[in-house]
Amino acid sequence: MITYKMKKIIILSLFTLIAVFTFSCKKDTSHTVEYTTQGSAKSTVTYTDQNGNMQTVTNADANWTTSFASTDHGLVLKLTVISIDGSNVGGKIFIDNNQSAQSNGNASSISISATLP
Repeated sequence: MITYKMKKIIILSLFTLIAVFTFSCKKDTSHTVEYTTQGSAKSTVTYTDQNGNMQTVTNADANWTTSFASTDHGLVLKLTVISIDGSNVGGKIFIDNNQSAQSNGNASSISISATLP
C-alpha cells in the first residue's frame, strides 16, 4: 500500500524531473550561415548546405555568395573554392554575421571550415 509520504515523494520526484528536462534542453536557435568567395575569375565552389549535404556550383562568379538558416547545432560547414584559370581565390564563412573562417586568396584553391554552435 502506498502511504501519503510515498505519494508525496513520487509527485515531488516527477516535478523535479520535469523541471530538469525543461531547463536543460537546448533551444532551437536558428543560425544564419553565409559563404562568400573573392577572386578575379570564375571558380568551382563546393559548400555544405543547411542539411549537411555538399553542393557544387560550377562557373561561379568571382565574388559569389550564398546564405541559409540552420538549427543543426554542431553542423560542420565546409567551403572549397578552385579557380578555373589558376588565379588566386579567397573565401569566408560567416555565422550570424560574425566571420568564423577565412582564407585570404594567396592560392588558386582554398578549403576552410567552421562549426555551428
